[in-house]
Amino acid sequence: MAKEVLEKIKSTEKEADEIIIKANENAKNILKDIDKKIKDDSEKIIFDAQQEIKEQEEKTVEEVNKDVEFLLNKERESLKSILDIDEGKMNEIVNLLAERIVK
Repeated sequence: MAKEVLEKIKSTEKEADEIIIKANENAKNILKDIDKKIKDDSEKIIFDAQQEIKEQEEKTVEEVNKDVEFLLNKERESLKSILDIDEGKMNEIVNLLAERIVK
């Protein structure tokens, strides 16, 4: 009878060891899956962030280009109006300035 009890204890210990080994393997697999998911999620987050940055950069460049074009057109108009002053008016302006300087 003592031999049977000893065999039963050994058998139970063996089963317990197998359960522990399986539990450890399952835990390792779960951790591996979690690590993979974290890596995949972080890669997706980084990719999405890079896409958003690229879109914002393109939008900003487009807006700046529009603003620059507007300012350039405005300055062209100003320069054109200055260049379009006829010579008679230019002489009149020069004479007025000369009079002020002389006084």
